[in-house]
Amino acid sequence: MLIYIGISSFLIILFLFSLTGQLSIKQSHSPGEGMGGTLSKEQVLKGNPDADLFEFQGKVYKTGVNWIEERDLTKGEQIGVISGGMATKLPNGAKIFVPKERRDILIVSYKGKEKRYLLMLGE
Repeated sequence: MLIYIGISSFLIILFLFSLTGQLSIKQSHSPGEGMGGTLSKEQVLKGNPDADLFEFQGKVYKTGVNWIEERDLTKGEQIGVISGGMATKLPNGAKIFVPKERRDILIVSYKGKEKRYLLMLGE
């Protein structure tokens, strides 16, 4: 009987601590979690300092996302060109295209190569 009282008391204390915010459980957070909207360059680089990304019209796009490589996309119109300070790894002069099928992925073309970049969103 004393064991049940002890366990019950422990659970009540644990519950009360969680209500008052005194009990903190460390959780893993992704950049921009709970913020919604788009992520900044700093937020993306905080999670991956070596990220291949670029900024275009105030939004950050990052490559290396496997599922975007599997999508069938048709390169649409050219909407921009990479210039100084826009990208972490892309060369100046690389051309930016929007695919006909999606607006959250951009295709960058340079030196006969193409890379796909996904818009970085908060959760």
